[in-house]
Amino acid sequence: MSLKFMLKYKLLYLILIFPFVMNQAKAQDSTAVETSESENIEKAQKLSVGFAFDYLKLHTLLIDESEKWEGAINFRILDKVSLIGEYGIAELTPKEAYKNSEYKSEGNYYRIGFDYHMTVIPNNFLLLGLRYAQSSFNESINYEIGNPIFENETGELIRENLSASWFEFVLTSEKKIRQIRKKDIPDFLSIGFKFRLKSIQDYDDFDLFQVKNIPGYGQTNIKLNPEFNLFIKFRIPVF
Repeated sequence: MSLKFMLKYKLLYLILIFPFVMNQAKAQDSTAVETSESENIEKAQKLSVGFAFDYLKLHTLLIDESEKWEGAINFRILDKVSLIGEYGIAELTPKEAYKNSEYKSEGNYYRIGFDYHMTVIPNNFLLLGLRYAQSSFNESINYEIGNPIFENETGELIRENLSASWFEFVLTSEKKIRQIRKKDIPDFLSIGFKFRLKSIQDYDDFDLFQVKNIPGYGQTNIKLNPEFNLFIKFRIPVF
């Protein structure tokens, strides 16, 4: 059994058990102990650092068309405000980018911005945020042009040091995990989802063989690009 197959098998297993973990987290609401408002405010005002990993993007390793890895760090600086930095790498190989061709776009991207926190119920939060994002990437196109008279024309086009920028509106639902299998755990773990609405601002493009995919953004023919992510976040209190 190859290492790549084993990795894909394990990732598929993780994806399948994620709904079970979510259900366990929801079950905590019925047994959660209410804390006073003053205690919640005191905890929120302490500076903390969070490290988040995009869980949903692991599923791309099961698909031959793309591989993506993404993580984030956030600094909770005020009662309701966090500063966010996100970084990712991606290799995109959509099969239908161009007819009779092999297309690949690969590179890295980052996002910076902030989130505004709103408490829905104890241990459950809704966050509204804005991001500015940039991507640096390369792309290659191996193409074949049919010719009814002579042999087909083949060629390779390589473009390097391309760039793109966009803005994102981000809606996040986050839940603190206080129990696993009815056993209390330290207050350091959260799970949740993000909905992103991305608006492309600028990117390098060409008249012949247009840029089709941008790492971190997606297809260039979609000017308002929605995206859904699942994440796991680990928090470290600073003071």
